[in-house]
Amino acid sequence: MKKLIILFAATLTAVISLSSCQKNVTQNLSQTGAVADQAETAQETLNDWQKSVLEAQKLPTEYDKLDVSQQIAIRRMYEMKKYLDDKYGIEFEYAGYIPAGLMEKEQFFAYPKELGTDGGRNYVTVTSDDKGSFTDDYVSAGLRDKFEKMYNDFVQDYFNSDKAVVFISHFECDYEDFTEMKDDYYENKIYGENQIFISEEICDEEKLKDFNTDYYHWQCSKGTLANTRITVVYADKFQRININNYTDFYNDESILYDSGLTFINNGQYANPQITIYKKDDNGKTVREKEKFDLNQYGKKEYENVNN
Repeated sequence: MKKLIILFAATLTAVISLSSCQKNVTQNLSQTGAVADQAETAQETLNDWQKSVLEAQKLPTEYDKLDVSQQIAIRRMYEMKKYLDDKYGIEFEYAGYIPAGLMEKEQFFAYPKELGTDGGRNYVTVTSDDKGSFTDDYVSAGLRDKFEKMYNDFVQDYFNSDKAVVFISHFECDYEDFTEMKDDYYENKIYGENQIFISEEICDEEKLKDFNTDYYHWQCSKGTLANTRITVVYADKFQRININNYTDFYNDESILYDSGLTFINNGQYANPQITIYKKDDNGKTVREKEKFDLNQYGKKEYENVNN
């Protein structure tokens, strides 16, 4: 989350700094397919959205008081916002902008107005290619909540308890449109990084081994791929975990057992191991690693479609 905040803080200053790199920005926009003389042909009346963005950056809200590079930027930003609004039929809000550079493509950052940023999870990126055409990653952003719910439903149904939770810290998909996706199998086009926390009240070492195995087979049966860290924490620690602080509980004082499934390729995962956290006679935490075979545990209720 801190990386996102830094990223967007940097992009917000991009518009402000345009005046210092006017010539380079104009050239770079031309390289990305933007019309070279677009600043001269752009409409001189700014709309309310453009004015609000400029005002937030403490820049003039009158077109003729902006320098050429700023005129280009505010026009391009609105074009990219309009692209999102028209494509998905909802309104997007500005979050940041990076002009084209020698080593970087032009990018516009936004989030759905009706959903908010959700701590950075709803940010969408629009990128301009060499021909000036736009692409975006909204499908991935839109699907993230769907799959986080799917994973949570599976885990909580598995333990028959709400004392287990899944957070998707990174999510990507290869679908270009929602209509391409089926609800029964996802063709290994869904992948990311999952963090699962389980309370000690419902999971011990042996049950964690079973869960690793069943979770693996379930993912294969659904055609989803995710590197997953599965952590059993003390009951009082679990009660305090939420979307904003869960990484704070990766410490010796919170964990009883830690395990993971690391994606290799083609739906296969590396052999897992469990790390057991124990206290020595001096009260110091000692970690003991134990490998186990996925095929020796679990209920095998989920068909592995890759075998």
